Amino acid sequence: MLLGGRNPGKPLPFASPRLHPLLVDTTAQDPLAHAPDDLALIVNAVNDPDDALLLAAVSRCIPLVDITRWTERFTRPIDRLASSELQSPVVLASGWMGGTPALFGKLHSADLQEVTIDIFALYATKDKAGPNSAAYMNRLTIPFNIYTKGAARTVVPMSEPLAVTFPNGFRTNCYRLDTPDHLTLVQTPPVTSASFRIAFDQKWSTAALVSLVRSGLWKLLGQKVRQSILYNPGQGAAHEVVVQIEGRDQRGVRIRRQVEISDPNGQTHLTATGAAIQAQRILAGEGQSRYTRHLFSGKLGRVASR
Repeated sequence: MLLGGRNPGKPLPFASPRLHPLLVDTTAQDPLAHAPDDLALIVNAVNDPDDALLLAAVSRCIPLVDITRWTERFTRPIDRLASSELQSPVVLASGWMGGTPALFGKLHSADLQEVTIDIFALYATKDKAGPNSAAYMNRLTIPFNIYTKGAARTVVPMSEPLAVTFPNGFRTNCYRLDTPDHLTLVQTPPVTSASFRIAFDQKWSTAALVSLVRSGLWKLLGQKVRQSILYNPGQGAAHEVVVQIEGRDQRGVRIRRQVEISDPNGQTHLTATGAAIQAQRILAGEGQSRYTRHLFSGKLGRVASR
């Protein structure tokens, strides 16, 4: 197993005779110039700003799972590769936590019609996080589209709050945030509407961010200041998500379901779980003959119908 990065001389995060460093720079013209020819799969967990790694993998027919793209960087490679005859899968699993909540939304709505999926995430301020996890800070002033019954509607970040109770009993208002889940979930039936909202596990943090965004001050702050506000990773905390599903069964009766996801090891572990499931599907031979525009991944959670 190879662990790629721009500084292959750095100590590896854990000792293993099976893990070896490899020079991979996503900003280089050919990020895979130093890679061996027999790579079976690439899982990308850093920003690929110009699609250099994606294109290098495609040209070499190496399957790729990418878990680090925000919406505009998500749609661009789809358009870029739409007319290509791909010889290996490209999995853009950049929904929240590697697409884990979206997977549960799809699984538990498969028997319904005209489905609405609403995802609510509780972001723990003491959770571990990498620098890429704060990339959304630059999107908090950019309007984005959501889809309601197939029709696009433009909304703004940190707006239209809804109160949600998370698995740990914490109840708070959650606010709109732009994630690729808005796009991926409505690409295939039966989902016609999708939304994503977020809150912090400290209510004052959520209220402060909402105030900064709504007042326009957030846009005036420099990137370093914004990052210092949002990127303060801790030693670890549980990550919790609620997925609410509404649709109609075969008799036309309205059905509501709620899936609760809790990972005591935090967002990094939940994201890694999603990436591992995508990788397992590819290595097992699923989807080898076609380009996958949207994938959903996850781990077990609790579901309730009403």
